[in-house]
Amino acid sequence: MLQELGIELDSTAGQMLGRQILEALTTAYGRMIFSSGFIHGDPHPGNIFILEGGKVALIDCGQVAQLFREQRLLVAEAILAASIYDGSRGMVELLANCVRKFGVTFFDGQEDEDACAASVALYLFGEKDVIFPGGYSKEEFSSKSPLRQLKSFPMELVLLGRASVLVKGVAARLGVDWSVAKKWAPLAKDAITALCSEDECRLPAWALQSAMHRDDAGASERLRFRDAARGCASLVRRWGIEKAASMLASQKKEEMSKE
Repeated sequence: MLQELGIELDSTAGQMLGRQILEALTTAYGRMIFSSGFIHGDPHPGNIFILEGGKVALIDCGQVAQLFREQRLLVAEAILAASIYDGSRGMVELLANCVRKFGVTFFDGQEDEDACAASVALYLFGEKDVIFPGGYSKEEFSSKSPLRQLKSFPMELVLLGRASVLVKGVAARLGVDWSVAKKWAPLAKDAITALCSEDECRLPAWALQSAMHRDDAGASERLRFRDAARGCASLVRRWGIEKAASMLASQKKEEMSKE
């Protein structure tokens, strides 16, 4: 597409436009995952239109997945863990638990199922140069790919994975250093704050940071339904953060006591 406009991929203009396209795609899917909970599930190049100024338009909503509260929280936790993954055993176990709780299962006979499950999470959300645990390969068709060990993989995660892999692929094609996990991490933190309990600490989609959008000039950001959110956002946010932190601490304590 850039070549058709007479723009070379490795030129300054190409890099700038590439980053605008990536920012638009990443932001769009971040809003879908963490604000609306509905995901466009068929993001191949033919369904993505590049508009003026590097904006994107997604067409053909024939495949759409809904992420429910528990799924969105698991995705948020996995993205946060992937954004700070350091190869430690504790981080491997955290990623593995997120994947399994989402409903992913593996064939029997794994030497280290935690490493396999964590590698699946890193395939979806990890950095491009991350080293998978357990000697697993990032190459999809490698005999050591963790994807070959999957017994069941929920459709919601398939469609979410398509979006993540698409953004990574566009970044690689454009030669732009881009981290899906780090870009989505702030939205993931916001989702945990807003969706931390079945009956408590729930905010409407428009109150999330992921519902923010730039004005026409692109110089500032504001929340949708700003007037409605202004009166309660700061109070609910402070309470929500404290509530989420308390719940996460209790959950970790309970898991440790079971061990």
